[in-house]
Amino acid sequence: MQVYVETTPIVSDKTKSRAWTALQVVMGSLFLAACSQITIPLYPVPLTMQTLGIFILAMMQGGNRALGSTLLYLGLACLGLPVLAEGTRQAFWWLLPSAGYLVAFPIAAYVSGKMIEWRARPRLWWVLLSHFTGLCIIYTLGVLGLMRILSFEQSLMVGVVPFLPSAALKLIMASSLNGLFLRWKQR
Repeated sequence: MQVYVETTPIVSDKTKSRAWTALQVVMGSLFLAACSQITIPLYPVPLTMQTLGIFILAMMQGGNRALGSTLLYLGLACLGLPVLAEGTRQAFWWLLPSAGYLVAFPIAAYVSGKMIEWRARPRLWWVLLSHFTGLCIIYTLGVLGLMRILSFEQSLMVGVVPFLPSAALKLIMASSLNGLFLRWKQR
């Protein structure tokens, strides 16, 4: 005689999914913190790899998780942890000259990630456009943040112009990684 016993798993699929999402968000925020440590000191805002990190998070995590990762990153900064550029510990990061850029990170990550999600298999030009949109958000809010201490013209000259060559390189790097990521994801 065979007896069939219905069992339920100890951890539900929904719980596993939430735990996996939480792990991705935590890892994304740590990745962004690592990107902030690769720095070229400029005044008043240093050049970092954070925008590349934002683009990679948007591409790999999508809009919602990338938003969560960047918000957690800012939350870690609020706790005074050394996650900002050059290992800066500043719980009141919104008072820094780079505050506009930091505020823009979650918005740019979300918008760029959602744009990529809109296409099942986004082409290179679409990924490039989504990253460019995120970059425009970052620079717009960055300049607005700098205008608290500088004029509009000065904000453009110190908050956008020095970053343009590296921004172009970051856009190309992040967009070209999309093809590799899609192939890996299909496996």
